[in-house]
Amino acid sequence: MSLIKVDSEKCGRDGICVEVCPLGLLSLDQEGRPQMLPAEAAFCIGCGHCVAVCSNGALDNSKNPISKHTAIPADYSPDPAQSALFLRSRRSIRHYEDKPVSREKILKLLDIARFAPSGHNSQAISYLVVEGPENLMRLSRIIVEWMRETVKLSPELAKRFNMPVVIREEEKSGARILRGAPHIIVAHAPADLAAAPVSTMLSLEYVELFAPALGLGTCWAGYAMACAQQFPAFSQFLKIPARRTITGILMAGYPRYRYHRLPARNPLDVAWFETG
Repeated sequence: MSLIKVDSEKCGRDGICVEVCPLGLLSLDQEGRPQMLPAEAAFCIGCGHCVAVCSNGALDNSKNPISKHTAIPADYSPDPAQSALFLRSRRSIRHYEDKPVSREKILKLLDIARFAPSGHNSQAISYLVVEGPENLMRLSRIIVEWMRETVKLSPELAKRFNMPVVIREEEKSGARILRGAPHIIVAHAPADLAAAPVSTMLSLEYVELFAPALGLGTCWAGYAMACAQQFPAFSQFLKIPARRTITGILMAGYPRYRYHRLPARNPLDVAWFETG
């Protein structure tokens, strides 16, 4: 069975689908229609570029069928000012309301992560949502335990990352490390997937950017991530499957406060490399 199907009546024979194939697997047959030879089909990553770029809807790919595509309105054109405002208004939220987010809303939040770019279209990131005060408190204690061990074994490193202070504040408030967030989102991927760290960053950034549209806020959990990478007890408590590794952690919940301004940032630092 052929991986791609072409509707000859709809095909404009412009060769655009051949040009955009990331791996160069498509070619034109004698009649100018796209084709993929059986030997090349095995290397198709199912990215869907060839199907998505065809304005006539003439091409179908069984690895990413047109029936699952969503049409982009012909008049869609993002406004630069609104797009910049959208991106700049993202804030890292470190204070949350004391109420959980429904699972329905969490699923809606995470669903957008599926559409983030992934290395070689691997789409191999999975998510574990940790909820419930007892589970979150247990994770905080594991992180404190890791910090105490770091203070003993690498005092200079611990001091550089302010761990002694964080330990004291966590013991006092119980909300210094995970910031009182009602949920943390743990991304994990196959341990041997080289693209996993970058793919995770991209997918969780989609989550971060989409969260405000749902009335939610997020923040990267840096201490938790460092602990997950160095302290096996963290992954063991979460029962992360064997041969998978934690690749990113976000805190999530309803923001306690609303921000009213866009903070300044350093000037753009860019250079141009020219020949001669």
